[in-house]
Amino acid sequence: MSKTKNYIIDYIKEFLTTKAWIYIVLILVLYCLYKTILTQGVVYSFGLSFFPISLAIIILLFIYPEKGFYPLFASHFIILIISRNINMPLGGFILLFNFIILLLLLIYSIYKKTNWKNSRNLMLLLYCIWGIFCILEILNPNNVQEAWNIAFSQYVVYPVLCAILIPISIKKTNNINWLLIIWSLFILYASFKGYWQKNYGFNEREQYFLFVEGGEKTHIIWSGIRYFSVFTDAANYGVHMGMAIVVFGISTFYIKQRWLKIYFVFVIAVAVYSMFISGTRAAIAVPVTGIAFFTILSRNMKSTIVGLFVLISFLIFFMFTTIGDSNRYIHRMRSAFTPTNDASYQVRQINQQKMKLLMNEKPFGYGIGLGKGERFHPKELMPFPPDSWLVNVWVESGVVGLSLYILIHCILFAWCSWIIMFKIMNKRLRGILTAWLSLCAGFFVAAYANDVMQYPNSIVFYSGFALCVIGPLLDKEIDFPQIT
Repeated sequence: MSKTKNYIIDYIKEFLTTKAWIYIVLILVLYCLYKTILTQGVVYSFGLSFFPISLAIIILLFIYPEKGFYPLFASHFIILIISRNINMPLGGFILLFNFIILLLLLIYSIYKKTNWKNSRNLMLLLYCIWGIFCILEILNPNNVQEAWNIAFSQYVVYPVLCAILIPISIKKTNNINWLLIIWSLFILYASFKGYWQKNYGFNEREQYFLFVEGGEKTHIIWSGIRYFSVFTDAANYGVHMGMAIVVFGISTFYIKQRWLKIYFVFVIAVAVYSMFISGTRAAIAVPVTGIAFFTILSRNMKSTIVGLFVLISFLIFFMFTTIGDSNRYIHRMRSAFTPTNDASYQVRQINQQKMKLLMNEKPFGYGIGLGKGERFHPKELMPFPPDSWLVNVWVESGVVGLSLYILIHCILFAWCSWIIMFKIMNKRLRGILTAWLSLCAGFFVAAYANDVMQYPNSIVFYSGFALCVIGPLLDKEIDFPQIT
């Protein structure tokens, strides 16, 4: 009897010292979450449930601050998802989190030597020049500081952070695969959300956006409903999925792991589905431009032939056939190839002609952040809404700012293309980096048609440039034979 008693006591001691606290804490957390749902509602509880994840990320940042770009990259996706369920300033939270990452890295560099040399690159220089111009825009008589503060993040902060952090965090080709995996998880979630909207309807917050805030004007149209998933609108949803199609589609041919190839093919399939149900015609420009750009940069006859075949087949299907016209999503996408017959395109062209007359007197624009700045009540406001990101840059910074902005990106495209074609010796790395730069090219074309420089598109776009800039450094770290 005493042996049995001692055995039980010993077992309890062992259980308490090894496993019990885990179960006890888990039960307490679940109980607290249950009580929170009853008293505060599901939405508040959903936000609270992300606190342990946030805490774990912060702890990991303290331990591995030199890997800070991974949580920065993921934060744009995670905070966007949370913001669709809880009222929160999306841009403010993302900006704060990103600055925390940079601050931790600076503190880390004080105690442990950090190599900042690679962060001093052409991309950083170019966006610093653009940043100086944006700062000088504060002197614009029409400037509203609150609007400037919000817009400055997309214009300058995120590209600068990518230029600084990616050379520190991404040191091997395998690190790029991890970025793709992180991104793919968001794509799968966003695609599932789009599927849910299409088959089971919109939740209360989404209905509020449609029927109270006026989203129905652009999302419930003649061709049917344009679904927007967790994004701010269908345009950003569709273009983001177009970006995913380009990167994962090209990368599939250059990664080594078979399981990852199969997984990427699945990601491509759901991204294609999402792009079509978004009903965003400009989104089709992303894969078309991306494939064309890839074909130009690929220094390989086989890749060039495949790229041309896919591109020509794609164009023939949409421009010279009526196959699939009974499907409203294919029919709407096909109309993107005949824009002159589209009423909305004609209205945009008329508005841009009217804008030109007003912009002749505004060489430096109406002020940063005021392209759609009705809520800031500036002294002057463009009476015609900017219908795309590049038109928005023109309205906010004038012909001077737009010229500088386009010049900076032309230099970046040329520099990154030169790096890929003549500095990267490894075939696999060259293909993966070409995928990212092709994404940037496709996105830039889509930015002429829609205002798509929104979360989380911007972080993916700027990451593409930064990865190409550090391409030669990654090429040196590859330990398998190089192929020219």
